[in-house]
Amino acid sequence: MASTYSSTLNLELQTTGENSGTWGTITNNNLQKLESAIKGYVSVAIASTSDSLTASDGSTTDEQSNAIIKLTGTLTGNTTMQCEAVENWYIVDNAATMGTYTLGFKPAGGTATGLVAASKHLLYTDGSTMFDVLDDAGNITANGTLDVAGDVNFNGGEFVFNQAGADLDFTIEGNTATHLIFCDAGNDRVGINSSSPSKTLHVVGGIKNESGTVNFDGGLFVFNEAGADYDFRIEGDADTHLFFTNADNDRVGIGVSSPAAKMEIDQSSTTGAIPVLELDQADVDQPFIKFDGDSASDTSKNITTDTSIGDLTGYIRINVEGTDRWLAFYATS
Repeated sequence: MASTYSSTLNLELQTTGENSGTWGTITNNNLQKLESAIKGYVSVAIASTSDSLTASDGSTTDEQSNAIIKLTGTLTGNTTMQCEAVENWYIVDNAATMGTYTLGFKPAGGTATGLVAASKHLLYTDGSTMFDVLDDAGNITANGTLDVAGDVNFNGGEFVFNQAGADLDFTIEGNTATHLIFCDAGNDRVGINSSSPSKTLHVVGGIKNESGTVNFDGGLFVFNEAGADYDFRIEGDADTHLFFTNADNDRVGIGVSSPAAKMEIDQSSTTGAIPVLELDQADVDQPFIKFDGDSASDTSKNITTDTSIGDLTGYIRINVEGTDRWLAFYATS
């Protein structure tokens, strides 16, 4: 009875009394194929867009019997490399020059798995589908540095960095920014474009809130604590300087971009039908306005007791309890 061959490694299965004089050679070939299946390495140059690993019964030179396969060559189109449609596993080193093309590895007639350029894959097949073990791995623990050249997707569960609460910083770099987002674990602070945040959140650069509400529910809000020449501006629906602080000369403007006094209010609309300032005093035994200054008997100070200061010059329109009144003013003598 003639020899038969195993389906996975193509080992020659000899029958009793067969192969007189060559039994030892055939056995050694089988042992060499077993060795290749455990620790063997072969480099295979991809020759076409539909290529196959060589497989031969009893031979020690077939490619697919090796545990480790390095793929080389330059792809000329989307390419598939295949092995026999039998159960097997491989470590594949994809060293092929891929360009813009794809490279798949599959059992003959089955479903391929995609190979990543310049990457190594741990694969197995059930004879109909090729599986990449790390595509669907369970828990993975890395005690050293984990470098990822491709995308990282978190499609389920939580992502927790530094769950042990150690002094381990976290940094995300931008195209040019070295600390686009930086978590300073030692000080429990977060920096945006800052490598040494001085507050719980330290932002270097602008902040834009496209929509929604920003709430400050506790603590202080301090703008320009360093005392630099940084203006502060709030826009209205149509007013570009609804509220404006001019840091350069320490002035405040409402409706004005260049306040000429410590505070200047400009109601510039000719159709606004509103007063410039409305005062509502609920504490009925207290004044609406309090003036503190220096008093004199003449006009040399900002408060005078001189009752003959000058002639009545005109009136300023005011409103008292809903009724328009006129407040007299006098010329300076």
